Amino acid sequence: MSIQILTRAIEKWGIPAQIEMLQEEATELALAARKELRKNNEESFENLAEEIADVSILIDQMNIIFPNIASKIAKYRSEKLARLEKRIAANDFELIEENPRNGKQLEIEFPD
Repeated sequence: MSIQILTRAIEKWGIPAQIEMLQEEATELALAARKELRKNNEESFENLAEEIADVSILIDQMNIIFPNIASKIAKYRSEKLARLEKRIAANDFELIEENPRNGKQLEIEFPD
């Protein structure tokens, strides 16, 4: 990550514009995720990866704009991971095995 590039973008377009851009890119990510479920093809996968990259860049900018946000993110992340762990242990989640629109199985590879 190049902090200089991220900082230059914030300086050039301003904080409100970068927060608005986060909102826009997060919306595009949500739409790309929906499209991946619907289409489940190489194009939808590439679009999903691209939108994740965009949101990731803007999250990095938010860490520059709000220096104290990293500790809050870490706190909430830890809490949410603990909750997720409990839900997994209790089998308290819905598992989508097949895409209802196209009947394709979702292929998910988990890292070791």
